[in-house]
Parts: sequence; structure tokens; C-alpha cells
Amino acid sequence: MVSKKDSQKEIIGRAESMDFVDYGILNIPAKTDTGAYRSSVHASSITLNDDNTLSFSLLEGHPACTQDIERITTARFSKITVTNSFGNSEERYEVKLRVRLGSKTLLASFSLADRKNNVYPILIGRRLLNHDFLVDPAKTGINKRKLKNQFGIELPLDEEEGIDT
Repeated sequence: MVSKKDSQKEIIGRAESMDFVDYGILNIPAKTDTGAYRSSVHASSITLNDDNTLSFSLLEGHPACTQDIERITTARFSKITVTNSFGNSEERYEVKLRVRLGSKTLLASFSLADRKNNVYPILIGRRLLNHDFLVDPAKTGINKRKLKNQFGIELPLDEEEGIDT
């Protein structure tokens, strides 16, 4: 049974497109991961500056990102420890970025990570999903196999790619 509160949430699939609205970067492939607490985004050239600001290139070097790259500098960041499902920990920087997912625009936290070896440059975790979205794993806005073919991403096939969507 769906509660009244849940009925107001937008239903998204296991993969969707996300926009970075402040930078005009549109239709970036994102994977939903209800097992991950935090969201992460591909970033490179991450530099802590002398004036205590953080600079990074958003999406630069990811094969699924062909739009102009933004070099972002911000004083609003934190340093966090992220532990993956294998128990390995690493320190990352976390920033807030205004994004559009489905019909909703929100300010969301993202850890900056090297995701160039992942099909999706964005991973959407529970912290972003919790109050606004429900995930239907049978639904997707992106066909992973077509995405890999479109951008020439050469990673091994997985079970999900056997599903016609």
C-alpha cells in the first residue's frame, strides 16, 4: 500500500538523466543506487587552493560527457570519508550542486570521485532520493547497452545489459 506521502514522490528508474542547472550541463546519465548513502559525480583536476577554496573540473574526462566542461571553484565544501560495499574507505571532497532529476530541481550534495571507469558519471544515493523520489527498478530512462555503444565505453557486459528497455 502506498502512503499519501509516498504518492507525492516522483517515480524514477534505475538509470535516469540529470541536469546541472547552474552550468547548463544537460542529460547526463545517472545511476540510482539505493544501497549508497551519498551521491557522487565524476570530477577531475581537484585542487585545494591557497585561499581555502576548492576547484575541480565537473565531468571532464568521462566518456559519456561530450558537453563543455565547467571548471568550478567553491568555498562551500567539506571533506568526508566514503566507505564502499567492500569496506574500503577513502577521503573525498563533497560539494553542493543544483540539479534537475525528473521534474524536480534541488540542491544536492555530491562527493567528487573519479568515475571515468564507470558507465555512469553520476551515482545517485539515498540522501538525494529519500524525500522526493521512489525508485522502480523495472523502469529506466537510459538503456545501458545503447549508452555504452553511443559513447564507445568499453567495459564488460553485465546482467543488466541483457534486459531490453
